[in-house]
Amino acid sequence: MSSTGGRVTLREMVEQAWTEVQGQVLQALRRTIEGLLVAERDRRVAERRRCGEKVYRWGYTVRKCWQTLWGALEQVRVPRLRGQQEIGLLEKYQRHALDEILFALAVGGLSQRKVVSWVKQFLGGTLSPATISAVLRQAQEQIQARREQRLSPGAYRALAVDGIFLRYRRRADRAARSGVLLVAVGVRPDGRFTVLDWLAAPAETTDAYQQLFTRLWQRGLEQIELLISDGADAVTSAAAIVYPAAAHQLCLVHWFWNLEALTPRLSWWQRRKFRREFWWLWDAVDESELRQWATGFARRWRFGAPEMVEKFRTELPRVLAYLRFPIRWRHRLRTTNLAEGFFKHLRRYLSRFPGCVDEAHSEQVLGCFLLAAEQMHA
Repeated sequence: MSSTGGRVTLREMVEQAWTEVQGQVLQALRRTIEGLLVAERDRRVAERRRCGEKVYRWGYTVRKCWQTLWGALEQVRVPRLRGQQEIGLLEKYQRHALDEILFALAVGGLSQRKVVSWVKQFLGGTLSPATISAVLRQAQEQIQARREQRLSPGAYRALAVDGIFLRYRRRADRAARSGVLLVAVGVRPDGRFTVLDWLAAPAETTDAYQQLFTRLWQRGLEQIELLISDGADAVTSAAAIVYPAAAHQLCLVHWFWNLEALTPRLSWWQRRKFRREFWWLWDAVDESELRQWATGFARRWRFGAPEMVEKFRTELPRVLAYLRFPIRWRHRLRTTNLAEGFFKHLRRYLSRFPGCVDEAHSEQVLGCFLLAAEQMHA
């Protein structure tokens, strides 16, 4: 233990004391929570049985890690209930303290004083400005390290790219304006995926995507087999420069929307029939079978929707590249859902905050969101 002038500092004593008691506090907190959950389970069983409903206790599930303001609660036993189907006691998605703090800092663009007030109001705890500053600094360091991490050659076979459009906040010296965050999601040889990098830009342009691809190339991702996108010309132009050997997969969802827009006004049952027939095509085992089914689809709709059929026949080769990959996970490569799913959760978080200040701020926001999501699933 260090000292100043032969005396022990108060900070050192507090840190040592907290280290010694933290484990005991967390154990007591875990036991208390488990007891409350058991009581809640028994209350619900009695209440539902009084109403004549058949319900019974159904063992326990273990939550590996819950983040709290006092530390991580590990191996919490949560009781389970079952009637005709499982009855949950807790929300499936639990917000974490780290998640909320990082977003208050990064997304809200709040001062340290306001963050302290925010934490006290919404999380029921207290944090000092020094702690807030340390959390933000560590988060920024982790984000930067992640975006500079070396990528092993061959670690990712495919790359899904897409953009999320943002509205930057108005300032005294500048009116509100729009921008876009470009995100690259890498797909591993076993089908797992990872957010590799992101870039803020004024719009989806060839230069912006080329910059994003070049950064990945410089980090070691010198070759990919497949690029999945929504069909924007900027993506294909940039990929032709950085990844000229990569095949291109047009996102089926975006393609379907474009095709559906070319169909005439259909009744609800005709619209349902069109959608079912279209999505049924992609259950084909191989390209030969898919082309055979596609021929029948085009023949059935050639009179009812001739413009759609013409576009369908012309662009069909652009959506077949995913069939070259293993059947057990190639469905992940048919659309940009790898990126879209990420954006869905990000938009939900952004909707609770006033928005981003500028391009650098939006990149920090996405990085903090990623750290919080990984902390939740750790």
